Amino acid sequence: MNKLSYAFKNTLVNMKRSPLLVFATIIAILVSSFLVFTTISARTIVENNTLRWQNGTHVVIFLDDRVTTTAHKQLQTSIENYPEVRTVEYFTKSEAADEFKQLFSDQPDLLSQVDYEILPSSLRVNLNDPSDYEFIIERTEGNPAVKEIRASGEAIDRLLGLTDTLIIAATSFAVLIGFAAFILIVNTMRLTAFSRIKEIKIMRLLGASATYIRLPFIFEAVIESLIGTSIAVGLGWGLIEYSKTSFISDGIFEINFSDSYLITLTLFMILFSFVFGVVASFIGIRRALND
Repeated sequence: MNKLSYAFKNTLVNMKRSPLLVFATIIAILVSSFLVFTTISARTIVENNTLRWQNGTHVVIFLDDRVTTTAHKQLQTSIENYPEVRTVEYFTKSEAADEFKQLFSDQPDLLSQVDYEILPSSLRVNLNDPSDYEFIIERTEGNPAVKEIRASGEAIDRLLGLTDTLIIAATSFAVLIGFAAFILIVNTMRLTAFSRIKEIKIMRLLGASATYIRLPFIFEAVIESLIGTSIAVGLGWGLIEYSKTSFISDGIFEINFSDSYLITLTLFMILFSFVFGVVASFIGIRRALND
């Protein structure tokens, strides 16, 4: 207990000696931890929404209402027989009107100006693999029952490409900042150790173990890592809560994390920061102990 008390007191003394270095280290850890937290969360959001998009409507075929309903049904049956197709849902003009009214229920002025007769019937095609949307377009274009075809697959491909690019960029930046934080801790520990080299040599002559000498440095690195990571995780939680009610989750993205997921991610971040601090401190004071 006395050893731990001594180590903790020495830790506080060391941190008071170089407050700017301590502050810079905490900020670097905070930034890198926040980027790691948000990058992992963003990847999870993309994966969850990819599954949702894959189960959604991939191709909408607007039908020419000058053609008979029988021709519409024949086209539906033909598309249903394609092995790439999971389901085909037929929407009548009245169902399209009902859906439009529901989507824009908060805009009565718009609803009062719309001529619902212009809304066409449609076939909504769900594919086993969303990337097969081009195949459906090729097979149905030119059919006299088809007025227009719209595919969500191309837009989803572009969106996934953009999010992947952003995630890679954020990950790279997080690694870069994390490396800078690691070097900063190592150098801080090294400078502190060499400023106390005489004290360390005397302690070694008096029989102090390497572990006993290392403890204050380990405590300092771990405290800095935990402070930076804890603030980052708190900001990450706040960002997620804000995103749930912002425009981000109103459209394409659905943001929904379980408490167990967030707790697991938080524990992972805290554990990682602890190991990060211990390893950095060991490397930082290794040379001073060996001199």
